[in-house]
Amino acid sequence: MNISRRIVLGSVIASFALAGCTSPKKSFLGASFPRVTYRDIAERNVPLRLKLSVEFQRNGKHFPKGDIPLKDYANVILRDTRVVVPVIDRAEGEVRVVLNNIADSGTVASEAARTGYPLWVIGKTITDAYELSMFITTKEGTISRTGIKQAVHTAIGNMSIPEDVPSFPQDQAFGKVLEQMILQALVEMQQSGELTWMSLPAVVLSGETTHRYCRSGCA
Repeated sequence: MNISRRIVLGSVIASFALAGCTSPKKSFLGASFPRVTYRDIAERNVPLRLKLSVEFQRNGKHFPKGDIPLKDYANVILRDTRVVVPVIDRAEGEVRVVLNNIADSGTVASEAARTGYPLWVIGKTITDAYELSMFITTKEGTISRTGIKQAVHTAIGNMSIPEDVPSFPQDQAFGKVLEQMILQALVEMQQSGELTWMSLPAVVLSGETTHRYCRSGCA
């Protein structure tokens, strides 16, 4: 689903995610990272009702101005998965999304080396690298995924992008990159069985030992 049609926050995103970019044209996702879609997620008949909390960071430090757009986009993306529904009242637990915008000069060189993109393309783009951590906590325990990485490249000036490279307007870049990382986190949680276990009715677990799943970074 194209979430950019449902949220218009381009001017906000441009002010903090791509600061210093004077005349952006098109953006494209880093090709060295996995691609996921909503079809890769197993929908739930009854989605988990969780309170959503977020934290936007720059190089590991909280950047409060990024929290609002991060929460708005994360809310829509999670709802569209039909696995988690962010709510305010009568929540069954919490889903926490932490997004770190990393100033990593090595990302450009890595992308050029691993993707086959022409060097002249990479050399005339602005690259934003991101790392996401997501935690889902209910009464059964906490499951998490950390270190989910993705990057977005934005062409500037008179720069053009080859037709075989999927691209999109720069004001959609933040939503696209966040979508990929959240979906990747949910896919991994489902593939491991952790998210499925957490959502089982209590009667199924009666008489069994309760196992708590908690990876690095859990409280």
